[in-house]
Amino acid sequence: MSVSNPAASPALPANAGSGSRHSWGLWRRQVAAILRLEIRKSFLGKRAFGLYFLALMPVIILGLKAVVPGGVHDAADLSEAKMTFAITYQAFLLRLVIFFGCVEIFGNLIRREMLDRSLHYYFLAPVRREVLAAAKYLTGLIVSYSLFGASTLATFALAYGPHSGLELFFLHGPGFAHLMAYLAVTFLACLGYGAVFLTFGFFFKSPAIPAVVVFGWEAINFLLPPVLKKISIIYYLQALCPVHLSEGPFALLADATSPWLAVPGLFVVTAALLAISAWKVRRMEISYEED
Repeated sequence: MSVSNPAASPALPANAGSGSRHSWGLWRRQVAAILRLEIRKSFLGKRAFGLYFLALMPVIILGLKAVVPGGVHDAADLSEAKMTFAITYQAFLLRLVIFFGCVEIFGNLIRREMLDRSLHYYFLAPVRREVLAAAKYLTGLIVSYSLFGASTLATFALAYGPHSGLELFFLHGPGFAHLMAYLAVTFLACLGYGAVFLTFGFFFKSPAIPAVVVFGWEAINFLLPPVLKKISIIYYLQALCPVHLSEGPFALLADATSPWLAVPGLFVVTAALLAISAWKVRRMEISYEED
C-alpha cells in the first residue's frame, strides 16, 4: 500500500482559512488530539517497559550506593555528594540514559508507525503534515522529559539524601539552584537529541546507524579541536552543568560556552531540525514493504 504526494492528502477543511485565527485554533485542537493518542501509546505500550528500565538504572545504582555499608564515606561531606551526582549525571545519565532514551523515543516516532502499518491513517486524515510532525515531536518531548526528568530528580535525591546539612545547603546554599540547573539540562538534552533523532527518522529506516555515528561523535568531543567541539550537543549541555568535571589529560581545552549562547543555540538548532522534518514529511510517500 502506498500514499503518494503529501500535497494531495487533505490538509485542512475548506473553511479553515490558512493563517487565520480559526486555523491556529484548529491546529491546536489537532495537536492536542494527537498528543492524547500518542502519549497513551508511549506510556502504556510494550516498548515503554524498556524506557522505564533505562530511566531507573541510575536510580538503582545510587540507591544501592546509599544503602550499602561504606557506600557513603563521610555523611557530613556534601562535596562528596556533589561529585557523586555530577559524575553519575554527566557520565552516565546524560551521555547514555538520556541519549539512548531519545534514540528509542524520537527515532521510532515515524518508524514505529511504518512497522505497524498505521502511518497512512494520519496522512489520510484532515490534518496538515507539519502539524502531525509537531505533535509527534511534542509527544516525544513530554515522554522523554517525564521519564528522565523524574530520573534526574530521584538520582539527585539519592545522591544527597544520606548526607547531613541538607537544610543549610538547599535553603542558604546552591542546592536548589543546582537541582534546577540539572533539570534544565535534562530538558535541553531531550529537546536537542529529540530533534536530531526525529529528523534522522525521516531519512533512515532504522535509528541505529545514525545513533552510533552521533554517539561516537559525542563520545570523542573532548578530543576535538575547539571549532569542531561546537558541532555537538554534549558540548553545550556540559557547559550548562553547575559542576564541571575534568575531561582528562588528553582533552583539548576550549573556552566554555556562555549559557546566554548555549541555550539559544540549542533552541535554534532544534528549530532548524524541526523545519527539515516538516519539509521532509510534506514530501514523504509511504510504501509498506517487507523489511
